[in-house]
Amino acid sequence: MSRLKLCLVLVLLLVAVTAAASAQDRYAIRNARIVTVSGETIERGNVVIEDGRIRAVGPGAPIPSRTRVIDGRGLTVYPGLFDSYTRLGLTEVGAIPVTNDYNEMGEYMPHLLAFSAVHVESEHIPVARVDGITHVLSAPGGGVIPGQGVLMHLDGWSPEEMEIRRHGALLLDFPSLLPLRRSFFGSSAGRRPQSELEKEFNEKLEQLEELFDKARHYATARDAGAPVEYEKQYQALIPVLRGELPVIIEASSSVDIQKAVEFAEKHELNYLIGGADDAWKVADFLAEHGTRVILGPRQELPYREDDPIDIIYRTPAILHEKGVRFALATGGSSDVRTLPFEIGNAVAHGLPYEAALRAITLTPAEFLGIADQLGSIEAGKVANLVVAEGDVLEYRSPIRHVFIQGRPIELESRHTRLYDKYINRP
Repeated sequence: MSRLKLCLVLVLLLVAVTAAASAQDRYAIRNARIVTVSGETIERGNVVIEDGRIRAVGPGAPIPSRTRVIDGRGLTVYPGLFDSYTRLGLTEVGAIPVTNDYNEMGEYMPHLLAFSAVHVESEHIPVARVDGITHVLSAPGGGVIPGQGVLMHLDGWSPEEMEIRRHGALLLDFPSLLPLRRSFFGSSAGRRPQSELEKEFNEKLEQLEELFDKARHYATARDAGAPVEYEKQYQALIPVLRGELPVIIEASSSVDIQKAVEFAEKHELNYLIGGADDAWKVADFLAEHGTRVILGPRQELPYREDDPIDIIYRTPAILHEKGVRFALATGGSSDVRTLPFEIGNAVAHGLPYEAALRAITLTPAEFLGIADQLGSIEAGKVANLVVAEGDVLEYRSPIRHVFIQGRPIELESRHTRLYDKYINRP
């Protein structure tokens, strides 16, 4: 074979391989119902995925040749669900300490990154994916400032492949003046004399104020070119003080929520109130201050004996009615599979469906600064998608397809394997 013919053959092979690779990276969901979240629901349309992103969406969105097509008749496409506070990938078996890596010794550790402890082979990750959760904020706990949570996709060979933003948000467990029986971060204050709680609150608040003031002076000195010794705690707080890094401030009771808001506004933080179990009591206050909230799980008993029996389920509807922007998260655990059903309980107690779906898709993405990438079905955004047969907030609705970064995910987990094993037992 002449050299010219050999070159021609190689070129044709290269073109063929390139075309095949493009086809593998290009998918389309055709004739499906599309819940965009950011706009009107499309009753029958196409979603085209290419190179990890949504290329086109709409009733007449063209489907290129060499595209893998999924028949969407009878199916609904949703944005991938977002759990905006969890410990997914940081803990495996709660009762076995060596499988838990979400906290370190020390009360003030703003420089610690959950990203460095993510276990990509966690059995909890595929369990979450099977129920439509495609990305999360996985955060540390323990101490007053346990560190920074990582924003990550739930698919990848390494933390680097899963990473959306390794500096996702700073976590701050605000000192409690009037604690409830449980904490969003998984601790419990117990029953203690109020005088003891007030003393501890004042001491911790004073320490927090001192830490933030020192970090501010440190930043000012560095900006001015002064010869200051590097301090990792203060350095980690600089983007917080500048409003570049969100802060999730855990506060549960009405008193603690108000104190936390006052602290955050004093320091001009880009803040969110996490947990906020008593948010229904101070909804007007939260609305007046424009405070954003990440509510904890809704499948709980009332926190006090005299609380209304259904108040946990009704809290999202109350906040929505008062104009308080909120997201919903499963809290300090790795069991995030219940996320859509937690907010589904709120729909059954008065929360509009659109607001509920937004609370686990676009709203938390806006809160954490990634709404330009995720949270809705729009051309140009990362293709994290869920395709369900029915309502994604309904427990009985089967999830048929999940895409993460434009890749179809195998809907298999430890749960499905055990189900198949025992359902087929002789």
